[in-house]
Amino acid sequence: MGSWMRGLTRIIRYRELVRNLVAKDLKVKYRGSVLGLLWSLLNPLAMIVVYSLAFQYILRIPLENYPLFLITGIIPWNFFSGAVIASSEAIIGNANLLKKVKFPLEILPFATILFNFVQLLFALLVFFPAVFWFKTGVTPLILLYLPVLALQFLFTLGVAFFLSSITPRYRDVRHLTEVALMVLFWLTPIIYSISMVPGKLQPLIKANPLTAFITVYQDIIYWGRLPSTEMLISMVLWTGLSLGVGYSLFRRRQRVFVEEL
Repeated sequence: MGSWMRGLTRIIRYRELVRNLVAKDLKVKYRGSVLGLLWSLLNPLAMIVVYSLAFQYILRIPLENYPLFLITGIIPWNFFSGAVIASSEAIIGNANLLKKVKFPLEILPFATILFNFVQLLFALLVFFPAVFWFKTGVTPLILLYLPVLALQFLFTLGVAFFLSSITPRYRDVRHLTEVALMVLFWLTPIIYSISMVPGKLQPLIKANPLTAFITVYQDIIYWGRLPSTEMLISMVLWTGLSLGVGYSLFRRRQRVFVEEL
């Protein structure tokens, strides 16, 4: 706990650097773009249209109001996948900065996650109005979205610490991450409901940490019901495990980052 508090204190102390890194990434990504940040909305919208057509009208998945079901899972998934891919290069992509300036290295994976989180927030500006458009009788449970989102941020940060700490030595991690995310997407109940999964495969799907987060989002937004205790506990445990393992490994390995770059 002490190391975590020291790490958080260093991030707060260097918050101006974090802000500059996030602003730089946003400018680089949308430089010369006419639509700018609107692209962070168009990508998930395009996925939702395509998947809705394919799975609702061709494969005929028996879920009412399927676009709402889909967007509920797609938006947090896009945040996670984008942040995880970017975090694999959080250290090696800033090699010149590391060799020239001394600063807390925790800032790099944190800024990477925050950059993707900002894009998520822009997507939510469209998502929440869409919820009230598609669904009548939205329950107060929708207020749980923010604490669940905060837990997902911390879980993703733990994964970012882990990946960014091993990529300087093992450069194939980024490519393996892309393959793993492709598999993970289909093992996460985003385009299908977890109730549709055959009993024999249920343990496999529930062993996926993203299942807990996506299922809880679906419960409070799409189904309008209180999430199960099993999924809430799973979500909290995965967050603690991710942060604990990821940050511990990052602290041990940060001394050799410059040598490996």
